[in-house]
Amino acid sequence: MQTPISTYDYIVTGFGCAGMSLLYHILNSELKEKNILVIDSSDKTENDRTWCYWSEKPLNIHPKNSPLIFWENIALSNGNQLVRKPLGNMKYFHIKSSDFYQEILEKIKQYPNIHFLKDTVIALEDHQDGGINAITKQSGTFFAEKAFNSIPETKDINSSPIILKQIFVGWKIKIQNDKFDKNTAVMMDFEEQNTSKTAFFYILPFSESEALLEYTVFSTDPVDMVVMEKQLENYILENLGESEYEITFREHGSIPMTTFEFGKPQSKNIIRLGTLAGCSKPSTGYTFHNIQKHCESIVHALENNLETNKLIWKRNGRFNFYDNILLNIAKKWPNALPTVFVNLFQVNSGPAVLSFLSEETNLFQELNLLIKLKFPIFIKSLIHYEKH
Repeated sequence: MQTPISTYDYIVTGFGCAGMSLLYHILNSELKEKNILVIDSSDKTENDRTWCYWSEKPLNIHPKNSPLIFWENIALSNGNQLVRKPLGNMKYFHIKSSDFYQEILEKIKQYPNIHFLKDTVIALEDHQDGGINAITKQSGTFFAEKAFNSIPETKDINSSPIILKQIFVGWKIKIQNDKFDKNTAVMMDFEEQNTSKTAFFYILPFSESEALLEYTVFSTDPVDMVVMEKQLENYILENLGESEYEITFREHGSIPMTTFEFGKPQSKNIIRLGTLAGCSKPSTGYTFHNIQKHCESIVHALENNLETNKLIWKRNGRFNFYDNILLNIAKKWPNALPTVFVNLFQVNSGPAVLSFLSEETNLFQELNLLIKLKFPIFIKSLIHYEKH
């Protein structure tokens, strides 16, 4: 990657999953000769995230130079009620962020037209003759026809009517005894005693004695990380029966759960990416696969000189409605949400539910799936319907 100049075709601000994914898709398109500047305050060498998605086969962007990790079954648990579902032709795939970063950074090194600047963007502003100025903290101002941004500004977050956040803390642990089913990913093991918030444990087993264990809370308020880590400790002791274990990896994060937009970009030449663009599914928080769909659509629109509005991530309004029903329940009757999720998987096949959660179903398939559910809590949510 070469020393930055001052004028580019595109500027990518923020180089996490969304920014890297966009570069990957650009470099596999007829746009690969475009002059592009990437600005981020990190050099992306650490393993700081875990991403999962479901599909019949690995996505093209899935790292090729690392072991392929996936599960063929998923499970949900609510107290003594356990639902375990085979995924049929689908698999539940796992990506370690450092593998993802490394492979895409190696790809970028082959292109001298891609430039990287380790700095902080303090503003994106319209240029008087069109295009965008990216003003950095230390390196001055850079110009491009379009900027692709995945970094939320404080005002975006504060002004957005976010109702809930999915707050999580995770440990990858090694225990002394074989306690995990290595073929089954536990998507939700709900905490029985928590009636004021939806809370659950998420388990990705890599072997019978090693797994990523996360504790997740849906909350409108900040949650003390010390308290959350204590919940992990208790789970390992009480549910796994293990008092001694090794922690080999830690992660934590917060994902907004909302169908509202994060305000409006001040320019049509600023295209939002990732969670900022609305790629995080409001009711579940899954983001990775949506990012790939969005980036592919962006590249297609740029290749074909389509209007700017074709670069924006848009969801079918039906799924906003479904998500708001669930968010309404999570906000007002959180103790009912575990039964909703367990019931959803209990009366439908695993592939059918995952296709629905991926928003890849048609109305007939959705009705066939939803009509099997227990109705009272949904009717209650409809009567007291709100957007979240």
